[in-house]
Amino acid sequence: MLFIDARKAHLNPKCDEDVYIELPEECGCPPGMCGKLIHWLYGFRPAAAAWEKHYSDLLRGIGFDRGKSCGVVFYHGERDLSLTVHGDDFTFCGAEADLLWMKGNMQKWYDIKFRGIMGPGGKDIKEVSILGRMVRWNDWGIEYEADDKHRDCLLYTSD
Repeated sequence: MLFIDARKAHLNPKCDEDVYIELPEECGCPPGMCGKLIHWLYGFRPAAAAWEKHYSDLLRGIGFDRGKSCGVVFYHGERDLSLTVHGDDFTFCGAEADLLWMKGNMQKWYDIKFRGIMGPGGKDIKEVSILGRMVRWNDWGIEYEADDKHRDCLLYTSD
């Protein structure tokens, strides 16, 4: 399994609309001047949709098919490579050579934080925290530990 975090994800897709923002005082611009967005900023409603379209187009361009029932899962049939995306976190499952191929693609497209490749090898990571959960590689299989907050929400209800 390969874990990658795309840094500044929502700043990657181009803003294809005419969107203007009020500039902060520290810009030193005259009063009344505004800025036109070239790339989306976090917090803008279309930013998340633009990010999803952006990475989906890139993935489809290298042979991934997008899930029909869930738009954030992908599969590359030739390479038998699976992917789930949650925001800016990408989790791939496949053979090491294909995971390294995908890491190379991601490095071309984005500034990434390479979290590691999990597996049985000596250089493979054995534990990673992703989305507030711990994933561990054990001799007997993969262990997934939910964070306390989400576990408590599932186990306990307030009256």
